[in-house]
Parts: sequence; C-alpha cells; structure tokens
Amino acid sequence: MLIRPLNVDDVDNWYAYLLKVAGQTSNISFSTADVKQRFRPDKMRGHLGNNDSNISFVAITDEKIVGLASISRRLLPRYLKRGELAISVDEDYWGQGIGSSLMAKVINYVQQSWQLSVIYLDVLTSNTRAIRLYEKFGFKISGDYPLLLRIDGHNQPGKLMYKQL
Repeated sequence: MLIRPLNVDDVDNWYAYLLKVAGQTSNISFSTADVKQRFRPDKMRGHLGNNDSNISFVAITDEKIVGLASISRRLLPRYLKRGELAISVDEDYWGQGIGSSLMAKVINYVQQSWQLSVIYLDVLTSNTRAIRLYEKFGFKISGDYPLLLRIDGHNQPGKLMYKQL
C-alpha cells in the first residue's frame, strides 16, 4: 500500500472510489446520488492544487484508491491554526491499518506544513469503529450534535471531536 497526496491524474480513480464507498456505508457525508450529482470528474479537477487550504491523501493498493483522508482550513488569519478532517476507507479494506496510516500521514503533514494547533472532525454517534480510531490518535469528544446528518429521512446524531497538536 502506498499513501501519497491526491493529484489530478487520480480524478477518475477518485470518482470511482467515492461512488463505491458511498454505496457501502451511511457513515459518510454523501450518498451515491450526491456523488453523481456533485462530484463530476470535470469539477473535481478544479478542486485540486491549492495545498494551502486543503489537501487529500490517498491510500493506493493495486493501482486503485482504497482510502482517502482530506483536511481543509480557511485561509483567514483567525482560522489558520485549525483544520477540518474527513476520512474514509473502502469497506473491502477495513481492518488492514489503512485508516491509521492515513491519520498518521495527515497529522504529520499539518504539523509540519501548516503548523495547525487543532484538528476538528464530525462523526456519527453510531460509528463506533471510527470513534475508536480517532481516540487512538488522541481525538477527544467535545460535544454532541442532535442532528449531524439526515439519512434516508431520519435525523442521525453525531459527535464533534478534536485533537490538539
């Protein structure tokens, strides 16, 4: 497995990955229909390249993306020291350390390149597997969302988590 920054040559593979994981789980912020409507490859190319405000790392196995971690921050001076993290792993590759490898890569990158003070993330309350991963990396729960996502017509609660760097 290789972990590296996402680049423009990955767009078709990235799109296929997003379609696949959206169909595997409700634990992410988008559905398959959302991917088809909002994540078209031509639009996705335009979102790559500004590593000052966002960067994504991909886990590659057999020349396909099997994991993705994205972190972003606002470039306003008052927000420069905080980032927002999102991570996903293809269900076929769960339990193989890919999520941990992606987390380590992102944390190292933002400490070295962005000098962040804190990373925030949102997670569904029911996603105990992800919560355990985040806690393993020192994230703490700082609050509850009575509604984090609306999935299949139902409100789903969530947790706000953070890690001080």
